[in-house]
Amino acid sequence: MKEKTELMSIQPYFVLDADNFCQRVLFQNGISHFYSFCNSSGSDIALKLFVDGCSNIIFEYSNDKYGCRTVRSHFIGSIIEPRSFCVRKSCEYFCVRLRPGASAFIKEIGVKDSVGKVIILDELSSMKEFCSAMKTQGDFDSRMKTFLDCYGQIVQTEGEQSRTTLFRQIADIIIQHRGMIKVRELEKLSGYSSRYINLIFDNEIGFSAKQLCMSVKFQFLLNDLNNGALHSFTSLSSEYNFYDQAHFIHEFKNCTGTTPSEYASELSEKNYTQSIMNV
Repeated sequence: MKEKTELMSIQPYFVLDADNFCQRVLFQNGISHFYSFCNSSGSDIALKLFVDGCSNIIFEYSNDKYGCRTVRSHFIGSIIEPRSFCVRKSCEYFCVRLRPGASAFIKEIGVKDSVGKVIILDELSSMKEFCSAMKTQGDFDSRMKTFLDCYGQIVQTEGEQSRTTLFRQIADIIIQHRGMIKVRELEKLSGYSSRYINLIFDNEIGFSAKQLCMSVKFQFLLNDLNNGALHSFTSLSSEYNFYDQAHFIHEFKNCTGTTPSEYASELSEKNYTQSIMNV
């Protein structure tokens, strides 16, 4: 039996430009993995965010001038064009990476309204108790357990609509094909029209099936680069079904704001894989 392909991706500059990146992979209930990092430098850092079909919840832990623990909670919606996120000096971060379509449990945020946005969760009435519970946790394990307890209660209470189930099935097909599938092929495999598929995607993630295909394809490509596939952009462009190397460079820049060569240069300087600790 063919092993199931999972979308294992991270925003790479959380690894490259922050400190002490740790992760624990989960792949259940819409959660991809938990991760943490810190900024031990003496200044704030604007970390680049690449195009990304997943979303992230980021808890920022710091101490005020009296030494009291403070927490600020952010939700980063699916990124459809490059942007940045400010990582503040002397802060530590605990984060949850959600698979595509898993953010609907945040009631005050419409799916479309969250795309490409950074939203402060502490300001949302439905999330206050959630954020307050996370504030008192001091280590990776307790934060992960507390998040799972709160998240599980919400997801169990809400249940899942038939359209959400269908979205997950089609999104899984896209991931199994590493994003390299046309919408007309999704029609054949799912038995639904492209119009209905895009209606479901619009309701569940706020953008089209074609856009998710592009995002998933880019995340798998990025993962290959992060894990050392830097020797031939020509072979990568062929493997990922770009028309030619020029098309590959153009699309890569649209997703990252930088060229493949510039990104590869940064990877070679900072040793990406050795900067990740699995816990």
